[in-house]
Amino acid sequence: MYDDYEDDQPVTRIKQNAASQKKLGSQILKDAEIYLEDISADEHTLLIKTLTDLAAQDAYFQVLADELNQPEDAKIANDALNLVHFWQLINQTEDVNDFNLLDVVNDTFFKDELFKAFDDLSQNANSHARRAVIEQALQMYKLGFYAGCVPLLYAQLEGLLTDVLLAQGFLSQKDTKFLDVYKIVPGLKGNEIKSLWHKAKIATEMNAYFAELAAYKMDSSSNVSMTRHNILHGTDVAHFTQARSFILLLWLFSVTSFMRSIR
Repeated sequence: MYDDYEDDQPVTRIKQNAASQKKLGSQILKDAEIYLEDISADEHTLLIKTLTDLAAQDAYFQVLADELNQPEDAKIANDALNLVHFWQLINQTEDVNDFNLLDVVNDTFFKDELFKAFDDLSQNANSHARRAVIEQALQMYKLGFYAGCVPLLYAQLEGLLTDVLLAQGFLSQKDTKFLDVYKIVPGLKGNEIKSLWHKAKIATEMNAYFAELAAYKMDSSSNVSMTRHNILHGTDVAHFTQARSFILLLWLFSVTSFMRSIR
């Protein structure tokens, strides 16, 4: 049975549509780059220290710290720039010592930005229900119910990808099965998709930028991706935390901002 494991067989290559290669949420990313270039040395030091300290709770924060601690002309990952977009809320804090990065997702600004992006996606039969589920994830985060928040967010990240692949005609649905329309992933019985790994491969053929979204990098570059399988299958109970929930909400915003630009 396939699951969230890598399949090294070659995939069918589909010619990319250059017009579809634009990053969703590109203005947010550009603004974040400008902000990062213009902040003072003290604020940049505080940003990196905050992320490095949070790495004690989840190693992925060190990945974000490393991304944001590069030379100015270096390429910075989508999720790191989106974090800077919300880090700017520090400017609304009277005392920076009171600023808690993990609390920014409880701010109205985060919710408004997330649902602005979500509502701009092409609507489908799941949209209303999915929005309600994401709203519940935010409520659970605020209440500290991370054991409910984490698996729900992993599921919605995959669900959003499934919706986009269906809308773009790369998947078709037959009863409860999802089929690989263009037979991109080899070796599947009846071309039936069995895992997020397969969907991520298809998405990359649809639009190459999917390969740059941390949420769909199914490799050893992220402990958040590597532990997904065991968390959802019940063998990992060590990551139902605020830190992991925050990372998944950041990823949710990143992928939603990107996906809304795909037409």
